[in-house]
Amino acid sequence: MSSISLNDMFVPGTVFLAATTPVFLVLLLRLFHGRKSKTNSSRLPPGPPGWPVIGNLFDLGKNPRKVFKRPHQMLVELQQKYGPVFMLRLGAVNTLVIGSADVAMEFFKNHDQAFINRVLPKIFNVVVDEHGNNMTPFNQHGSHWRMVRRLYATKLFSGTMIQNTISKRRRFVERITEWISVEEKAGRSVELNLLIFISQVNLIGDLLFSRDLMDLKSGTKDEFFVLVNEIAIIIKTPNLADLFPWLGSSDPQNLTKRMKKAWDAALNIVDGIAKERRRMGLVCKSVEQKDFLDVLVDFEGDGKDEAWKFSDRQINLFALVGKYTLYLDFICIEYGITQSVFFF
Repeated sequence: MSSISLNDMFVPGTVFLAATTPVFLVLLLRLFHGRKSKTNSSRLPPGPPGWPVIGNLFDLGKNPRKVFKRPHQMLVELQQKYGPVFMLRLGAVNTLVIGSADVAMEFFKNHDQAFINRVLPKIFNVVVDEHGNNMTPFNQHGSHWRMVRRLYATKLFSGTMIQNTISKRRRFVERITEWISVEEKAGRSVELNLLIFISQVNLIGDLLFSRDLMDLKSGTKDEFFVLVNEIAIIIKTPNLADLFPWLGSSDPQNLTKRMKKAWDAALNIVDGIAKERRRMGLVCKSVEQKDFLDVLVDFEGDGKDEAWKFSDRQINLFALVGKYTLYLDFICIEYGITQSVFFF
């Protein structure tokens, strides 16, 4: 009778354990998720059931018929099933979706204090002033947030300022049409996205510093264009660190490091333009001739909870953040023009 060694018994057991452990973990996660869902179902809005770990990420890509659809199209389908307010779990983050204008009005009118703060994407941690205040629209509610809101409402986007910048915005449209006309006469094609992108940046430069920030003829070779485009690509890239907060300060996709490098380089260019603007002594006394830089320099806080004056870094951050706040406008303009050309 042959004897069975300990190794002969250990190997099959190891193989069995290795094969069943993943299945056991998946079942355990599914059980935990099911109990958690039942516990919180009465407190949360309805929504599609999610998978362990990844949540509803796959629900934004394909519908039950396995046809690929864009996320906003899938949200419309989910809204038809779960109503105008429903919950998604993107990775480990619960996300409330509001798909009705009436509900949105009710939400921000009567419940604005409860939901006034926004989740700050990890890459925007580099967009801070010397006091640690975040300068993006994701800034948390507080004295600095109230001061910036007052600046936008009463100064930068007031009726008077909008009226005084009509000529600059009209020139923005005229330069686009003029460039298209010149290229058409020369028999050259026009890269619409490049033209609108650079023109939009130059419009912001004109509003802020009364000068262009990019050379349209240089195109993609312009240093500022390269940096701005790099930042735009980073902003559009889904970040695993935002979907899974337990990753902490880790940067698995190297996005935060890339963002800091590109942002600091672009900020240095804006700082040089602002200093040149000041050296030239172009601070206008006439209200009709003031640009945004004059408004930011003249703006005063209350000296208590708010800073008395904006620092140079804060002004430069306003300029650069303004570029990306209007980035969605660029996408909408490009989409609108291409659709008009298509239907024409």
